[in-house]
Amino acid sequence: MNQSILRAHNVSKRVRTVEHELTILDDVSLDVPAGQSIAIIGPSGAGKSTLLGLLAGLDTPSDGSIWLGENEITAMGEEGRAKVRAAMVGFVFQTFQLLGSLTALENVSLPMELSGQADARSRAKDFLSKVGLAQRLGHYPKQLSGGEQQRVALARAFACAPKILFADEPTGNLDRATGQIVSDLLFDLNKQSDTTLVLVTHEQRLAERCESVITIDDGKLVSQV
Repeated sequence: MNQSILRAHNVSKRVRTVEHELTILDDVSLDVPAGQSIAIIGPSGAGKSTLLGLLAGLDTPSDGSIWLGENEITAMGEEGRAKVRAAMVGFVFQTFQLLGSLTALENVSLPMELSGQADARSRAKDFLSKVGLAQRLGHYPKQLSGGEQQRVALARAFACAPKILFADEPTGNLDRATGQIVSDLLFDLNKQSDTTLVLVTHEQRLAERCESVITIDDGKLVSQV
């Protein structure tokens, strides 16, 4: 049994509105072994993306504890959580999150360059080749299709060798055929890299490719298989 890389214990998230307090997540606990792929599914508004943001240390819960590896990120300030994210975490979002003023190669190499990695450009070229974009290194995001932009985002995420990758609706802005290409690359790269994958998706066929599926409904964890 692989050691846990991600643990959440009795995590809740509440926000105050003008009229009352709204519970977005209610007492969610989970344990993700290193190297496993796990899908988080549920209806729109169930709290899936909120949970992912908390697990990744992008937000803090109202109650409960979260560990990334040996780091209790809920006991840290933003600076501490940012250091853990930089060391351990990769992201792929629905909206690609590429910098429009940078080429595909520059988008992929920039995070590694910022961390002082000497072989940033060669790794960026290697991973862009792995996602089928070896001929598009000098292209800017506006010159790329949505599927190509998401492949750049995949290359950027995996080139940094994250221990855990959080993917939030990575095929949500793509048509079915393009989404299939991107999802195949996501799972292939994840397997090659032995990365832990936490995937939020509304697509059942994508969730079924994961080793474990968690269902969230109305802020509660209702099943885990």
